[in-house]
Amino acid sequence: MERFFGLISAPAYALQRSRIGFLRLHIAAILLCLSGAVYLGYRGWLNGFTLTYAVLIPLCLLVVALWLWADARHYVVFRERPATALGAVADLAAEKKLFLRGSGFFEVSNMCRYLVEVPVVFWTTQLSEHILAAKVRAFNLLGLAGVPAVERGWWYIFLEPVHVIEIVPGDLCFGFRSHPAVRVTYETQKGRGVLYLSCEGPGQQAVLLKELQTKAEAARRAKNQSGSCQKLGR
Repeated sequence: MERFFGLISAPAYALQRSRIGFLRLHIAAILLCLSGAVYLGYRGWLNGFTLTYAVLIPLCLLVVALWLWADARHYVVFRERPATALGAVADLAAEKKLFLRGSGFFEVSNMCRYLVEVPVVFWTTQLSEHILAAKVRAFNLLGLAGVPAVERGWWYIFLEPVHVIEIVPGDLCFGFRSHPAVRVTYETQKGRGVLYLSCEGPGQQAVLLKELQTKAEAARRAKNQSGSCQKLGR
């Protein structure tokens, strides 16, 4: 079922990201399906409901329901699953980059966009801050159709390990892709954020998991020690 819902999520996200003029294509598609269901229902009421009407009307409504479901799930199908044990996993050196795919809220120049399965470069600075840089190649046809040109370029997430709440391994399905992934829940100024990072294979997932978990545990220990010192100072 995850593969099926992943196949639904990819075209639903593509329609949500695209537009003609000021009209988002996923809204146009939903309105078209609803109009089709109403029209078929009206014709069936006038002429009698045949097998064709009985199939097409529920089909139109099902398509709308699947689109709304995909939107509610933020176009991501994630299944929790323990990471494959690969023995000793090498540490990720500071500034060494991992090339992943990411889903979450990325920002640049005071703008924020929710992106799904975009190419992401992940690395950790010398100060243990995780940086995720997403490359968006937005298609746009004469400014009238496609993804807005303003969204082209690099978008970022700056993730402090001390703000990480939960790190969960699993699989992420999107389109025909199903890859090992990691879900990261973290604190932001606006509340909790969720980030999904899909990997090329179990080996890359293990390296990413170790990097995230090690830095988060170290940040928690430092925070607890700081809190204890403050209490003793009082």
